[in-house]
Amino acid sequence: MGDTTRRKWLARGIATASVTAALAGATVVAAPAAGANSQGCTQSEIDGGAALLCTAVYGNSHGVYVDKVSISADLKEHTCNGVFEAWGELPNGKMWRDRGQAKCGLGRVWVDFAPKREFKNNVKLCGALVRVNGKVRPEHACVKIFK
Repeated sequence: MGDTTRRKWLARGIATASVTAALAGATVVAAPAAGANSQGCTQSEIDGGAALLCTAVYGNSHGVYVDKVSISADLKEHTCNGVFEAWGELPNGKMWRDRGQAKCGLGRVWVDFAPKREFKNNVKLCGALVRVNGKVRPEHACVKIFK
């Protein structure tokens, strides 16, 4: 994430996130954790080129209610192939999952999901790009949420 993007998030008062990125079998963790609006990013690829994959979570700072999950990919080329999947565990142990197709774009493509529900305490909400064959890519950008 570039300095400009970082400054935008800090200027908006976004809380710091606990970010977990699953990178081809390895896990990278960066602390500390947050409650309200947070973002986590990792490297991925789309259309054979490098992309910065980010998951942003928007919700209630006093709990684990999530209004919106935004999954985005920053890239250097134009693409119309941005399919994203978002997921997280609900309080009852079931998984919430959703998939969406981004509009064509240059620079950034994204999908906004609106779960509008509570998630399990201390859970990771994750996002990833989906390959052409329908399989989720191994690189996941996650944000840990808790009460």
